[in-house]
Amino acid sequence: MSTDTSTDIVAALDATDPNLQDATADERVQTDTEVDADESVEGEEELGDKGKQALDRMKAKLQAERAARRAAEAKLNESSAADDPDRIQREANARAVAKANDRILRAEVRAAATGKLSDPSDALTFIDMTQFDVDDDGEVDQEEIAQAITDLIAKKPYLAAQGGPKSLKPDPSQGEGGRGTATTADRFAQAIDGLI
Repeated sequence: MSTDTSTDIVAALDATDPNLQDATADERVQTDTEVDADESVEGEEELGDKGKQALDRMKAKLQAERAARRAAEAKLNESSAADDPDRIQREANARAVAKANDRILRAEVRAAATGKLSDPSDALTFIDMTQFDVDDDGEVDQEEIAQAITDLIAKKPYLAAQGGPKSLKPDPSQGEGGRGTATTADRFAQAIDGLI
């Protein structure tokens, strides 16, 4: 593969790369020798096995360099903006909103699971909470939650609440003891027997 062909390919790739659209001339000079690691190069099929291996190594090296450059740029942006009070306030607000939304979502899921699951907190354990969104008003799509709980019961039926409400079983040692209800006359007679 000639140098002119690789330069033309790099130039074409740079023209379509949105990350390089705003790049300065110095940055473009650095990327003149880069080839997008995911793109196939013209004439790649004509290379032998060793040529393909060399091309793969070059692509891997290019990806590693790009990742390192992006990490360095992110670190630079982070450190330069670390003293920005507006950014700090926005991040604090975003964390507070995320925490409140998580609390809202957990409460809604527990409430929807009540009566459907034997332990409503199991819904929090087995359902992926990231699939739900809390809107700006703090509302959650109840149908989505109900469908997720129904799917959970279908996958893990042993989590479902047992049918019917739980009824209290009477304790025969309490109350009349199975002797029936006493009439007023019977109670009066029992009270007098103790006095006579």
